[in-house]
Amino acid sequence: MLRAFVANFQKGIIEFKRYYFNSISGFATVLIFFYLIFFGVKSVSGSSPTFGQTIDGIIVGYFMWLMFIFSFQGVAWGIIEEAQRGTLEQVFVSPIPFEYQMFCRIITDFVINVLLAIPLMYFAAFTTGRHLNFDLITLLYLLIGGTMCALGIGMILGGIALVFKRISSFIQIVTFGSLAFTMADPGNIFQKLLPMAQASHLMRALAISGMRITQFPLSEHVVLWGAASMYVLTGILVFRIFEKRAMLTGTLGQY
Repeated sequence: MLRAFVANFQKGIIEFKRYYFNSISGFATVLIFFYLIFFGVKSVSGSSPTFGQTIDGIIVGYFMWLMFIFSFQGVAWGIIEEAQRGTLEQVFVSPIPFEYQMFCRIITDFVINVLLAIPLMYFAAFTTGRHLNFDLITLLYLLIGGTMCALGIGMILGGIALVFKRISSFIQIVTFGSLAFTMADPGNIFQKLLPMAQASHLMRALAISGMRITQFPLSEHVVLWGAASMYVLTGILVFRIFEKRAMLTGTLGQY
């Protein structure tokens, strides 16, 4: 199990370095899209007294959204790429459970994304004249909780990809639809249970008010990890349903 984890981690690092031009272009796109949102909001708000808090919320919500889509797309696109390369069946016949290998890959993606997204977030805040107050332990705590929600969504999309093969349009719908979950401030328990919504809500409290992990009410922690557990378990269940369907129809390795 440990060797499988190390192998998947090395694979992620090698692919990131090997296709460095695509990696750099992706993060350049992240900044360009952020500035488009920033100047759009600025042109509407002008010198409104609440503009400072608004842009703080946008910075945090935007980069939490990026962590969310990087995480769930990493699982879904990973399965699609394995099918395209013709190596998906090799992964399934491995003595290491497929879900564990996906878990290893999500950890690799999480480490890479954190190391790159956090400096980008500070850079975006600096260039827009904002100062974000972050406690590193609280930041990682919230990112882990939110990423677990993304893992569940990614497993669902990965399961759908096993059967329907090409789901890029559907992934795009989920990608932009999830922007509402991370940008909006949840007002009730049902909204907090939406993917990444609770993590984004607590992240804004961290960035704007400087709250730490020990200052959040117990109920907020319960909702955060309750939502994370719900999406992970649902994702694994749905994935196994689609996995069984693909095996019964003999289309697991087809593309």
